[in-house]
Amino acid sequence: MTVDYFQAIAPLALVLALIVGAAWLLKRLHQPRSDSATLMKVQASLSLGPRERIVLVEVAGQWLVVGVTAGQINSLLSVPAQPLPEADKTSFDKASFAQSWLERYRQPSL
Repeated sequence: MTVDYFQAIAPLALVLALIVGAAWLLKRLHQPRSDSATLMKVQASLSLGPRERIVLVEVAGQWLVVGVTAGQINSLLSVPAQPLPEADKTSFDKASFAQSWLERYRQPSL
């Protein structure tokens, strides 16, 4: 009786072990490099259309403004790297905006 259970569970355990091993190997192979090891860093990107964008890339203390299309990549500008401005941290409250909008348009116009 125990031999039957072993014959049924052993292949299942082997398959599960192979899945776990493959997941570990994929995770190990696709680890991102540390920031100190990267030579290029994308600082910002702006989409201009479905297949066009402008990208700000930092390379060796220089900022390169690059135009990227489906068929080519063009360097537009090169400047020394500078500290990036901080993003505006003010939160946008949708409820208060909607309430103020409704109050403004409920009042009769003069």
